Amino acid sequence: MSSKVAVIMSVYRSDNLEHFKLAVESILRQSYSSIDLFIWRDGPVPEEIDIYLDTLSEYRNVVVSRAQENQGLASALNEMIDLVVGLGKYAFIARMDSDDISYSERIAKQINFLLERPSVDVIGTACREFGGGFALEAKVLPASHEELLDFSIIRCPFIHPSVMFRASIFERPEVRYPINTELTEDLALWYTLLCSGAKFANMPDVLLDYRLSEATLLRRTGLCKAFSEIKVRYHYMRKLNRVSARNILGIASRLLFHVLPLSLIRLAYKYFR
Repeated sequence: MSSKVAVIMSVYRSDNLEHFKLAVESILRQSYSSIDLFIWRDGPVPEEIDIYLDTLSEYRNVVVSRAQENQGLASALNEMIDLVVGLGKYAFIARMDSDDISYSERIAKQINFLLERPSVDVIGTACREFGGGFALEAKVLPASHEELLDFSIIRCPFIHPSVMFRASIFERPEVRYPINTELTEDLALWYTLLCSGAKFANMPDVLLDYRLSEATLLRRTGLCKAFSEIKVRYHYMRKLNRVSARNILGIASRLLFHVLPLSLIRLAYKYFR
């Protein structure tokens, strides 16, 4: 199998056309040429986005799928993973969101990293946040698998839209985004992969502009999100044999974070990440 890459992205009713175009074009203009872009329209979208999707459908390296009803992010990503794996011609699967911007060298650098390190199954990158006064010029996460194993109990080990997977990790149908969690699909997948023995790494290179607005913060607040996240983290802390007073306290502190007023959440994002 060649080092062919499938980039998967979903688009929604609430998405902004101009942001979506920037995200798509950042993938189509990658320096690495052996890329196919898979876009899942998750339910109805504004007419201008549908028209743009019709245009993209004519590209030889873009595959557009349309669901009539909104299924949610986890189901959308799983549908695309099933499609890509079923085609059997991709060595790697990369994530992308419909409002972020990938740097032109992103895919090439991630592939080179994985080709040079055959033991690594999932590779993320650093990012530059933009869109709010609390954004960071460079958000860099721990690099090694051992660091990320411990880090993941309290924090998220990856910047989700920066991630690239070896397609082979999805050959087992049970390795998919869990759909029985509340707004913690990516976190639940990281834990599923860790339990399956997958190896993680992050690159220090800033290869993605990550849009971080107040709407992004609001999606991360609320008791439903808080309890779902705490439940998932506690379950996998035990399953991964990472029970400690520090981790228990760290998980409990997530509840406070999710119920803080927006003004305090902004400060927490800017100074305590």
